[in-house]
Amino acid sequence: MISDRGVAGAAVRPRRPVLVRPRRTEPPADTLDTVLARTARHSPRAVAVKDGPHELTYGHAETRAGQLASVLLGNGVQLGDPVLVHCSDHRRATVAQLAVLKAGGVCVPVPPYTSREEFRRLARLVGARAALCGSSTVAGWMQLGRAMVLDDEAWQRIGATRVDRSLPRSGPREGAHIFGTGEDSTGPDAQLIDHRAWLRALAARPRGSGGGAMTVVAHEPPMGARSLSALWWAFTTGGTFHAGPHPEGTPGSLAGRANTAAVFSAEEYAGFLDGTAGAGGVEAPRAVVLMGGPCPPELVERHFAALPTTRLWCEFTPVGGVLPWTTRHMTPGQAFMTAPDAAAGGPGSAAWLNVGRPAPGVRVRVLNPEGLAVPRGGTGEVYASGDALSCGMIHATAYGPGSVDGPALQPSGQYGRVAVDGTVEIIWARGSVRRDVRGARYAHL
Repeated sequence: MISDRGVAGAAVRPRRPVLVRPRRTEPPADTLDTVLARTARHSPRAVAVKDGPHELTYGHAETRAGQLASVLLGNGVQLGDPVLVHCSDHRRATVAQLAVLKAGGVCVPVPPYTSREEFRRLARLVGARAALCGSSTVAGWMQLGRAMVLDDEAWQRIGATRVDRSLPRSGPREGAHIFGTGEDSTGPDAQLIDHRAWLRALAARPRGSGGGAMTVVAHEPPMGARSLSALWWAFTTGGTFHAGPHPEGTPGSLAGRANTAAVFSAEEYAGFLDGTAGAGGVEAPRAVVLMGGPCPPELVERHFAALPTTRLWCEFTPVGGVLPWTTRHMTPGQAFMTAPDAAAGGPGSAAWLNVGRPAPGVRVRVLNPEGLAVPRGGTGEVYASGDALSCGMIHATAYGPGSVDGPALQPSGQYGRVAVDGTVEIIWARGSVRRDVRGARYAHL
């Protein structure tokens, strides 16, 4: 069982000393599932998810999720238990993860493109014994634990279930999702994110022109970090999540509506701009959010050349690509890259790239190789802490479930500095930059 206290049956590492005490702020009283439930009560017929020609309303999502959550309770899912969700369409994935949250479990998103080996590795890492999946993935799961195949026959049985009166069981400080960070990550193997961290990150994003219900588009398959971020961003506004790519889900086709936004990675957005080049008359969403690594300067220039009226919001998410460490509202002609210097790997090889200011509830610090904090302007590895980040970092062990570190300073694997004005700058080269966190060697790939 996983909660913010650790993994049952696994040795919990003693917490490392926190070098910088995070700023204490009041966490939101809501949880992700109660935010959706509120819209379902007021506007049950409003569309929550649009996936191609198919739609899922708030009322239907709330009803089905309550029934599925009751089934999960009847099958032994307890508070804090991790449940893998591996669905091939956004509507079923939405109901499945909502059901896990209502039952007090922790949703472990598994995108459709995940290999069987990675699927099993993630299941062992988090100690999961249950999964909600499709018929194509159940064979790889049955050797590890219980699986519920969410096909049409299963939904008919679920529809006859009476909703348990103890629902919902989640709390703001309870874990909501566990995201794997990949085998090649320099950080932990997975991170535990609670409800309050999600809601803080989503509340800090720019709104559309009217500040009401938003339509948010993402072109990533279900259960990916960006698609989930876009989906819950739409839900927190009482709006609609559009799954792409398809003609009805492209950002240009949604521009005539009051509040529209699109969530991309830098690579995805570069491809989108390539597709719009020369397509005269393409209308734009009100805002574009880029999640992931640093936003290349060339991409910013291309954005404002193609979509000059669209706001560009960049989120630096170095660990798992989920929660932002820093944010920056980009403007045309904005200078955010400084000249290269010797500390940046030599003249002409790299430069300092400004990734913005720390996100609300996040404190960024820079440490030298000895683990000591350096003053502003000093260089070293970028770390962060705060209640708007992961509440637990999960590390693989030789056998059984992983071990969990509590909230502390989290390494980014990025070399950088905090400028005098409080903005964060990291080393950036044309291509990717990989950091050897055990020393001061940097390879420009």
